[in-house]
Amino acid sequence: MTTAFIALDWGTTSFRAYKVGVDGVVRDTISAPHGILSVTDGDFESALESHIGAWETSLPVMAAGMITSRQGWIELPYLPCPASAADLAKALHRHETKSGRNIAFATGLSYRAPNGMPDVMRSEEVQVFGSLDLGINHFVTPGTHSKWITTKGDQLVRYSTYVTGEVYAALKNHTILGRLMKDGPDDEEAFAMGVRAALEDPAGFLHRIFSARSLGLFGELAPEAIASYLSGQVIGTEVAHAIRDNPKNAEYAVLASPGIGGRYVKAIEIAGLKVRYGDPQAIVKGLAIIARQAGII
Repeated sequence: MTTAFIALDWGTTSFRAYKVGVDGVVRDTISAPHGILSVTDGDFESALESHIGAWETSLPVMAAGMITSRQGWIELPYLPCPASAADLAKALHRHETKSGRNIAFATGLSYRAPNGMPDVMRSEEVQVFGSLDLGINHFVTPGTHSKWITTKGDQLVRYSTYVTGEVYAALKNHTILGRLMKDGPDDEEAFAMGVRAALEDPAGFLHRIFSARSLGLFGELAPEAIASYLSGQVIGTEVAHAIRDNPKNAEYAVLASPGIGGRYVKAIEIAGLKVRYGDPQAIVKGLAIIARQAGII
């Protein structure tokens, strides 16, 4: 058999499945806007088979993401940080479907910051465990809820969540800041201007973002550039806060596709820090590591 297992990254709004060869190479990919919240009547098995039904049922399935959340297929308790891939392997939940598929569900991690605030995540930890061979200790996973993650050795030791993507969408679509915006290509100069403003005055977010409207009113920012400028403002604010406790010489890996990942790379570079792209499919490698630790492959 040339295929080792099936990797599932099943989130709130999206579904991704990867058919992974014994050499670790992805042989086939299925992606759909069919996240856990769109599964009818909680029938996750039917939803799964509607996507991967043509793939061999004999292949073990490794699943991560919001599929193990309270709104998912089965809720699994978070493991507290610090934690390693081996810890996730020990905590796998095994399940056999009616169609005979064997699924191993990987849970997420929790972390309580020094100020007492709890934090949670599901799937980003698997991406990081699949990226430890980069030889760095700081990772960024952009998205609706971005994570800034720190590792030590083979353990994930701390992280912070930022609702940047959600806040940007709300500001753009549901406040007066979006009224002057017009669709257009990404404006790198406007984005950089927003990032620099955020880095210069991180605490002034609620004041600064009004400039997305006022600069447009005074003709100092083109309608097609306002969205990029606002994006720079919110991402720059995130960067300013996330890097404050890290060493000045820290290097970061951004684990995302070039679209949103490129914005984060640019913002981190503007902050004067070292940054590089990681593997956008690091979750596949991470699930393979966990599967081997558990003796599944």
